[in-house]
Amino acid sequence: MKPIKTTTHKTSPQAKLAAVLVLLAAIVSFVLSLSYSGENRKEYPELKYDQSLQAPECPVKGGFYADAFSLSLLPPASSKIYYTLDGSMPTLRSAVYEKPILIQNRTNDPAVYSAIPTSARWTPPLGDVFKGTVLRAISVSDDNKKSGELIRTFFVDEKAGNRYTLPVIALTVEPDDFFGYAKGIYVLGKNYEDKRDYIRKKLPLDLAWWEYPSNYLKRGDNSERPVHIEFFEPDGKPGFESNAGARINGNATRGFSQKSLRICFDGKYGQEQLEYPLFPGNPVSKFKSFILRNGGNDWNKTMFRDAFMQALMKDSRVDVQDCRNAIVFINGEYWGIHNIRERSDEDFLAAKYKLGRDSIVILEHGGIVAFGKKRDGDEFKALLDHIRNSDLSEEENYKYVLGKIDVSSFIDFVIANVYFCNSDWPNNNVKFWRYRANSPVADSSSSAKKKDGRWRWILYDTDWGFGYTGSASVHMDLLEKARKMGSTGVIFSGLLRNDTFREAFKERFLFLLDSTFNKEKVIAKIDEFEKELAPAMPEHIDRWRAIGSYSSWKENVKEMKDFAAERPAIQRKQLDEFLNKNR
Repeated sequence: MKPIKTTTHKTSPQAKLAAVLVLLAAIVSFVLSLSYSGENRKEYPELKYDQSLQAPECPVKGGFYADAFSLSLLPPASSKIYYTLDGSMPTLRSAVYEKPILIQNRTNDPAVYSAIPTSARWTPPLGDVFKGTVLRAISVSDDNKKSGELIRTFFVDEKAGNRYTLPVIALTVEPDDFFGYAKGIYVLGKNYEDKRDYIRKKLPLDLAWWEYPSNYLKRGDNSERPVHIEFFEPDGKPGFESNAGARINGNATRGFSQKSLRICFDGKYGQEQLEYPLFPGNPVSKFKSFILRNGGNDWNKTMFRDAFMQALMKDSRVDVQDCRNAIVFINGEYWGIHNIRERSDEDFLAAKYKLGRDSIVILEHGGIVAFGKKRDGDEFKALLDHIRNSDLSEEENYKYVLGKIDVSSFIDFVIANVYFCNSDWPNNNVKFWRYRANSPVADSSSSAKKKDGRWRWILYDTDWGFGYTGSASVHMDLLEKARKMGSTGVIFSGLLRNDTFREAFKERFLFLLDSTFNKEKVIAKIDEFEKELAPAMPEHIDRWRAIGSYSSWKENVKEMKDFAAERPAIQRKQLDEFLNKNR
């Protein structure tokens, strides 16, 4: 998926000078915060972790407070407390706790992390960035053994818990892990500047800005960094806290200044999984991972396009990812709006349908194995060959295919993407799954039905839909494209030869146009997302400067409403013409 639109800004010479001065001050502050030492540094002994040593105690919970206050810590017997307030891990080089720590509003303090460029098109924030105070503290015994960490994030603001109407997530990370030149996963870093490495790997040097090798393009386990996460409900009350892992998530959108993060729970961080109702109303409350999404390609438009479209299909026969909007802070500094999203992987399906994780198979596009074995992809490709070479107008051939795919799921998958005008489909963003089984299941429960071994489709990454590519896209006809491209095209064109399928497809499409896609209902759903995000948008826009202004955001939302009003009538006509043409 490629970002196709960016926002440019005209900046006065005075503003440019001010931004440079802020950046220089931030860089100096950041370098000092990393505790680099020279030749005359003091040598400190290495601290060894001792699980029997108690961490410092803090009587005050993390969260939002209206007034400044002094924070007292309680050390275990025969121990000293070492602490930091910048997000870095405390060591013997850190401050020793000797008196209560003043916790106050830090908005006017110089920015550190939010002044670090995180993209080739990064722009410094407008105005002061709201900041909290991150306390990291350890107990150290006389024989240089250390305890586990106490980590708390405090926000001081006169509005206290009413400052935000969304949940707040505070991430605490070792600065070098996210922002360091060599290993920081959130910055351009060494990978961006190492031209010799490009030549050695025969990489072209004329790549698009979002494709240029950068630290944030790293993938896999080696790109995961430990984090501490604190979750606060909209009223400011603590929800949960946990150690976890974090890695950059997504494809081309990694190139945006604000990035999506995958939060992973694993035994190596302490918890095997998160047990918390992240999504109100969703029966799933156990998570191996979730996404803090930057809005995908819609990052510079509305920030909720994909989440909204998936919400429309929540009660359909295709799997969707739930969403909850939140405000994120990294090391106490405001990091903007993120969409908390379920991750459409094997753990997501296992939890949703109470299935055995290891018997789940997930494929993408034409049979690329996302989770499973090579033979799973081969079996699907064999099914595609069978469909290509069979006449599905014959009932026996049609029933064979119905035994391999959940046709109702496939129909909803096609209809949703067609109605949405998702132009980054079906050549991209195709994902489907099955439970590895050899025979149908008699049990009629939802979970049991999913064990019948048939392929089912997952809706995801619809950012290019609902008018994203411009107002003219409301007239786009994706039915022919759906019939001709990729694995979707092979299955769809084959099934269209069968009259029973054609009628089922037509009836379902018309039903959804009258119900789920009814323009009044759709506009009302857009209004819900707009109302929820509106109070938080001005601060987010000033932080990242990608959308331009609050009025620009409102106009982008209006474009979605215009699409919702016009699309149903256009789609009915296109459906009728398509079915008459492809008899």
